[in-house]
Amino acid sequence: MKVVLITPAHNEEKVIEGCIESVKEFTVPRGVRLEHVVVLDRCTDRTEEICRAHGVRTIRKDFRGEFLSPIAEAIQFGIDQTDGEIIGVIDADIRAPKDALVKLLSRLGGKVACVSADVRTRSGKWWLDALMRLRDLNYKIAPLGREPRGALRLFYRRVVEEIGGLDPDKPTFDTAFDMKLRAHGYDSILVPEVVAIEYRPDLSVTRIVRRQISDGRARKRLGIGIVRTAAHSLFRFRPFVIVGYVLETISS
Repeated sequence: MKVVLITPAHNEEKVIEGCIESVKEFTVPRGVRLEHVVVLDRCTDRTEEICRAHGVRTIRKDFRGEFLSPIAEAIQFGIDQTDGEIIGVIDADIRAPKDALVKLLSRLGGKVACVSADVRTRSGKWWLDALMRLRDLNYKIAPLGREPRGALRLFYRRVVEEIGGLDPDKPTFDTAFDMKLRAHGYDSILVPEVVAIEYRPDLSVTRIVRRQISDGRARKRLGIGIVRTAAHSLFRFRPFVIVGYVLETISS
């Protein structure tokens, strides 16, 4: 069995090396072949140079197509350009534990067509990381349960083909993909014992606010209800998600 890990990358020279080194340290189960592929999505920095220095295969994507989500577009492009029964997605800023692949693979099967790691964000800035740790704690005690994350996940190629691939008219990759899987009778689950770190040295309050507003807009476009979104915004301590939702409602 072959597993292809796809990293969608747009100018990720500051973080890509950590991701590559993390994947190199993965424990690979017997009978499994692992390939790490980086999709260079209109990169103009040293991302490609770093990948080649580490012997990682790269695929150049020098266009912006019709997908609303550039990340989903890069992932689909990578899927189309690779083989392998299992497809994985690992973001360029992810550092995962050595046993991540083993534990994630063990949970795939039957109706479970997609598995994802728990992801915790860190920046290297003590005060922001303190806020992120509070958010992690909130996720454990909030009454909404835990949803799969998009930054590190595995899924079956045959299922992606069966459901018609990723949708170009959706504003996100992970949430839209999970909704489509469930609509076709499959499950997408979080594997909480696999904890990956999303290392974002450029994280700032401004970026956090912009991301929350963008996520709120995306939830509206995906048809997620306002009550569910308001609960998410409140219990996940992401107040600007509901702001983005309302802004998208007004503009549409």
